[in-house]
Amino acid sequence: MIGKPEWFTYRIFGWGVGPRTWQGWAYLAVIGAIMGLIKFLPIANSIRMWCFGILVGMVVLDVILIMTRLDKVHDERERLQQMIIERNCSFAAVAALSAIAIFQTFKNRHLAKSGLPIDLSILIVLVVMGVTKIITTWYVRRKL
Repeated sequence: MIGKPEWFTYRIFGWGVGPRTWQGWAYLAVIGAIMGLIKFLPIANSIRMWCFGILVGMVVLDVILIMTRLDKVHDERERLQQMIIERNCSFAAVAALSAIAIFQTFKNRHLAKSGLPIDLSILIVLVVMGVTKIITTWYVRRKL
């Protein structure tokens, strides 16, 4: 859309992208200026909210497009590092969710006869992560 992948790099902390060049910083400054302009315009609050929603939606779509194209502008070492980081974050998420599930099961073991002794949303997240891993593994092995 507006931003170019060459202007950005993977973020060190968190997810998303961070500016890599002056154009990336200018892109962020323009978005901030537009947000400030919308905030201080003498317009009805409902119109202001619609403007913010449209701007945020455009930025989110633009960031998603940039993230999908980042691999093409980074060298092999940067891509490998990012894959290792993402893999380790996924392992940590699965370990944390599993630990919470085990703790909840132990804490609520008296509920085992009448229902699930665990928060169903944790199980859903773990299942979705597992299915995603299976589908991705199948796709990558088929593609290579």
